[in-house]
Amino acid sequence: MKKLIFAFLGLFGLCAFAWGEYNEMKIPSSQEIRSRITGSWLMAPLSTLRNKSDEIIVNNVGTRFQVRLEENDRDFAIVLAPETKMDMELRNGDSVRTVKAQIYPKGAAGSWVLYRNKKTEESTKIEWYFNPDSDVHIEFRPMKNKTYVDLVVFGSYLARSVPVGVPFTKLYSASFQDVRRWTKTSLPWDKIQVVPGQYRDSLYMVSVIKENLGNFEYDPSTCYDEKGQLIDIFTGLPYTRKDDEGKDYVPDLKNIHLLSGAGFVKWIVDGIVEPATGRGTKLKDLTSPTIDYSQTGKTGVMSQDWNLFFTLDWVRNLGAKAMEIRTRRDVTFETGGIDVIHNYFVSDLIDGKLVSSVGYIKNTGYSTDRIKSMLYVLAVTEPSWFFLGAIRQPSAQKPDEIVFNDCAVFFPYFDDKGRFGCFVFEKGEVMSIEKFISRHKGSFVHLERIKATQIFFPYKK
Repeated sequence: MKKLIFAFLGLFGLCAFAWGEYNEMKIPSSQEIRSRITGSWLMAPLSTLRNKSDEIIVNNVGTRFQVRLEENDRDFAIVLAPETKMDMELRNGDSVRTVKAQIYPKGAAGSWVLYRNKKTEESTKIEWYFNPDSDVHIEFRPMKNKTYVDLVVFGSYLARSVPVGVPFTKLYSASFQDVRRWTKTSLPWDKIQVVPGQYRDSLYMVSVIKENLGNFEYDPSTCYDEKGQLIDIFTGLPYTRKDDEGKDYVPDLKNIHLLSGAGFVKWIVDGIVEPATGRGTKLKDLTSPTIDYSQTGKTGVMSQDWNLFFTLDWVRNLGAKAMEIRTRRDVTFETGGIDVIHNYFVSDLIDGKLVSSVGYIKNTGYSTDRIKSMLYVLAVTEPSWFFLGAIRQPSAQKPDEIVFNDCAVFFPYFDDKGRFGCFVFEKGEVMSIEKFISRHKGSFVHLERIKATQIFFPYKK
């Protein structure tokens, strides 16, 4: 009986240790490996490391890690990366076969990287990867016998220089469970804790929109009115063209949606509004001003020539109409909580100077350089919503003035493996968030939230 009890306890202990090798985010752990190689790798002189070959070491639950040296001009790094299998195509003449390649990428979930200075060989940083997206990770830095941690999301800081009450070298043998325990209240883990499977409605809407994209052509001034008739946004009159004699006529567009960027966004939102009300949104409701400013001030004088806030008014009012359908009450963009005004991220400080602001700016929004990180957190915290974006950019007429001329629609989501993605629709086309950022570099995006739904029937030609 005693032997059975001891056998059971031994099995329980082994299972407990095995569980410790995987944290609650289910990423492979290098904790036990790091404990074994502290002297031979983590604290070894650079000259010794340069003479070492890459090693494959298996942890206690059978996961293979590669330990290797990497160098740049300033630092060298000891990398512990878990094995990842990737499909690769091998070609032999006309035949192609797919094989599983074993790779060890530095940013894979479970990777642990120690950086050391080449001149002093002192430790400078640890990068710890726990997310399917390598651009979402934590970084530890030693400073004056203290340890600080940053939580990074696509180049933005959800937390910056947060003190951790343990010596830096303790991280050499710590588990990710330890890190979570040490930072449970000091890091905003709830902003990055991904729960897949919550994006069905958003992805359904994306599929419907994509099915119709082949029928779109761009026109700078058109939209559908509440009855589905094509009109000029700026006059409200039916859309016409000039014939060879200069006379107006209404063209037969057959299967073509001829819409402006604003008209395209309206077409999407009307796909929610019209099934519930029998009509789309009215032009006069969407152009209603949402910003008060002095008529005699600079903005007021300029607004006499063109509407500086056209698409901001447009998407705010569209968002309010969609909210009215959902809540069955009259709302405005203010009373309906349409605006996204969160300040989740902190600014980066270098040598005591503010070098980048990633927060919300009233009636301006978020920098396009940081919009991806913002949408990532919104996908976590508001998983059943999509977002209209009014784009504020330099005016073509006066480059020194910034105006809201364009707009887009964002559908952020996570796939079944917890990887982030975002479909962006603008002017009748779909693009990646990276292409959108490149297209609108130096601009700002003001976001409005709308609940995603499968009761979505946009107007078809």
